[in-house]
Amino acid sequence: MAEDLLDWLNDKKTFAAKVEYRDETPTPDLTIQSSSDLLNKAQANADQLSNKMYGKDVRKSLAQWILLGGYIYNQGIITLGQFQAALNSFEDVMKDRQVDVEKRQTNVEDKFRNVIANATVDSELIDARNSTIYGKFPTLDGRLENIEQMLAMAIPSGYLVTINHGLGRNPDVTVSYYEDAIGTEVGGLGKAAIFGGTNAKFLESTASYVDANTVKIELPAGFALVGYPVYQPADRCWYIIDGNRILKFDMGVKAGDHPNAGDQSEL
Repeated sequence: MAEDLLDWLNDKKTFAAKVEYRDETPTPDLTIQSSSDLLNKAQANADQLSNKMYGKDVRKSLAQWILLGGYIYNQGIITLGQFQAALNSFEDVMKDRQVDVEKRQTNVEDKFRNVIANATVDSELIDARNSTIYGKFPTLDGRLENIEQMLAMAIPSGYLVTINHGLGRNPDVTVSYYEDAIGTEVGGLGKAAIFGGTNAKFLESTASYVDANTVKIELPAGFALVGYPVYQPADRCWYIIDGNRILKFDMGVKAGDHPNAGDQSEL
């Protein structure tokens, strides 16, 4: 109905009907049977305003024109409300489906692990699943994955950052990691779980010096970010910012130093 009404209004933007005040018949009462009848009633109302001879009939036609406008406006609000309700319902359905899919996926993975666990008969492999520190794992692969995850977050290997610092010496490098600093929160300011960001975590790192102006820093692979180090004069440190995740490289820059603040992207 809304599209039909829009087409009709576009067609009537220029009213070219011949106006003749010769219609002596009274203006009939306005009765709208359905939304599809609206266009016919609007056309009839326009003809009445153009042709009715007597003032009382013109005034009645004007009143009906106001009622028609109110009806159109009301239908628009109802249609918008129906659309919003349908959209909300669709979002609820999709959320429920996502939860169901995740539950089924978890069940499938659990069943798969149980199959592997029950199919293994080698006692040495079965014993290797369990850790006196981290507890029992359903499969040996689960324990190995856990070990790899811990190594990726602790051992300085797998992620190399090169910084052309321009200090003319081999500085000591301290690397820290934190999330959700003000201005980087996912969803906007104040949306993070901890306002102002998480506490800085100092990372194990290995520095190798290409020359007196360039350093290569090896970090745990689990902290790899997308981006290049950028020097910030405010606190004389280099930063890599990837969304809400931040790496800070402190090289002990002093007031008299002249660090390279240029683009590091070519390194």
